[in-house]
Amino acid sequence: MRKTIALVMSAGLGLAALAGAALADKGQGMFGRADTNGDGFVSKDEFAAGRNAMFTKLDANSDGSVDQAELDKAREAWHQRKSQQTQADSGAQTETPKKEHHGRFMARIDTNSDGKVTTQEFGAAGDKMFTKFDANGDGKLAQDEMPKRKHKHKQAPAEGAAPAQ
Repeated sequence: MRKTIALVMSAGLGLAALAGAALADKGQGMFGRADTNGDGFVSKDEFAAGRNAMFTKLDANSDGSVDQAELDKAREAWHQRKSQQTQADSGAQTETPKKEHHGRFMARIDTNSDGKVTTQEFGAAGDKMFTKFDANGDGKLAQDEMPKRKHKHKQAPAEGAAPAQ
């Protein structure tokens, strides 16, 4: 679920999912970009705006839905950017997650199991995530409410966050 928020907010913003791990990004990172009014919090509206922008970015063919091929393409592009950033910073290679994990996002978000994620399904998943991360129930996300990243990458690339797995 945390990786899903990276997708939702991603590439920013999660997809973003799509954003917990992405929002917890090093430095100002995704959280700072999502906090468009600069008040130190990500409101539901800011979160939704980022989520909608992410959906538009993921929907490569502009048909109003995102399928597994579009997710795979976005994920691969993110991993390529991440690998280039890591190599530039330290010379180390990053590992691309195993392909068998890639379908889990689709299975969780595609509530009608038609093989496509619509804006409504994407929005509903994002709303659930926002509620989950809003630990104090104040309707906004603070940096300390963001989950800690658990994957092997030490930092996210400057532009965009990893699509969910």
